[in-house]
Order: sequence, then C-alpha cells, then structure tokens
Amino acid sequence: MRRAAAVIAVALLIAVAFFTFKDRSRPQAPQPPGAKEPGIQQPAPGQQPEPGGGGQKSSTVVNPGNYFPLTPGSWWQYLGEGNEYATFKREVLYVENDRAQIKEDNGGTVSAAVFKITDDAVTRIFFEGEQYENTNLLDQAPRENVVILKAPLAAGTRWETPNGPREIVDVNATVDTPAGKFADCLKIKIEGAGSTIYEYYKEGVGMVKREFVSGDIRVTSTLESYKINER
Repeated sequence: MRRAAAVIAVALLIAVAFFTFKDRSRPQAPQPPGAKEPGIQQPAPGQQPEPGGGGQKSSTVVNPGNYFPLTPGSWWQYLGEGNEYATFKREVLYVENDRAQIKEDNGGTVSAAVFKITDDAVTRIFFEGEQYENTNLLDQAPRENVVILKAPLAAGTRWETPNGPREIVDVNATVDTPAGKFADCLKIKIEGAGSTIYEYYKEGVGMVKREFVSGDIRVTSTLESYKINER
C-alpha cells in the first residue's frame, strides 16, 4: 500500500511541478502582477461567479503570471485525498527580476523549482526533486523548459511539454475548496502516459486544485488556506 502510494506520489511529482532554499539575503525585485488579497485566507466566502464552459476571457489583456503570483513569503496549503502525499505546502522563498523559487513539502520529500515569468508564459526552468536545504537556486543555469501557463488565456490554447501536452480547456471554471469558492478559474488539462491531470488556477491566488486521474485512481489536492503577500 505504502509503496503504491509512493509510486503515485512520484508520478505526480514528475508530471507536474512543485518545490526549497537558504540565503535570504538575496535582493528581491518586483514580481509580475497577481497578488491581490494580502493576508491569510482561511475558509471564507469566495467569489460567486457564474460557472461556464470554455469560452474566452474578456478583451482585457491578462498575463499568465496573474494566475501564478510569486511574491516573497507567499504560501499555499493543500489538502490531499487519495494519496498520503497529496497533502502539501508550497512557499515562495526567493524572488529576483523575472525569476522566483518555490519549495514544496509533501511530508515525504521536499523539492525545489525555479520559475520564470514573462508576458506570455509561466515557465519552470529548474527543478530538484530533493532539496532539503533552503539553498538559493535562482542563479542556477536552466535545466528544463516546462511551460506551466501560456497565453493567450483562451479555451483551446495548447502547447507541448516534456511531461505531455497541456491545454486550456476552460476559462470560467468554478471550484469549491476549503479556502472558499473560486470563480472564473483556468482549467488546464495535462495528458500523460495512462493518466490525466487537471489543474485549476485563479487570478491573484494561483493553483486552487489539482486532480490526478488514472483508471480507477483519483488523487486530488485542494487549496485549504493560503497567504499572498504584497509586492
């Protein structure tokens, strides 16, 4: 049982991305827009949107980085179901210019990733599956090029990654979580070998839910609480 759980956890780790570090003395530069509500967000009244299918966002230009806020000290706690490692916490450790470093701790391992934010994409450029020291990795040479979110933010936008194709299948999804109800979320479909992952992102909040489906196996990680710091 435990071995099977570990295998699923590793599959999730490889298929998606999530993340650690030390040197807090690095300068921290302004980040892309996205952090709207500072302070700890506990289960609270969420937005009351009108759920909808695919569709397109409004004519207002919204950058992918708005859905992936990376301000220093921001964190997200996820409640897992279906696997002991599906519960995890993410935290932004370091930020400089267009790069940010996140650590993820799922109780079994601590991983680290560096993301690059541009006007048209959020890209993971560095990843270590085991990084138990809070070492600053922002200056490390890029090891990969995994695009997490990509413009235009419209249903049907699709791109290839080393972990399988990703596609925006909905821009008006509504997601109920312990942290509240979130409307107008992006729904991303990630196709893998024998499995499918769905990720939901809310503007100004980040990922609010992740769902892994493989045959009869279903593992979810849902936002339980979070804190988005101001820039």
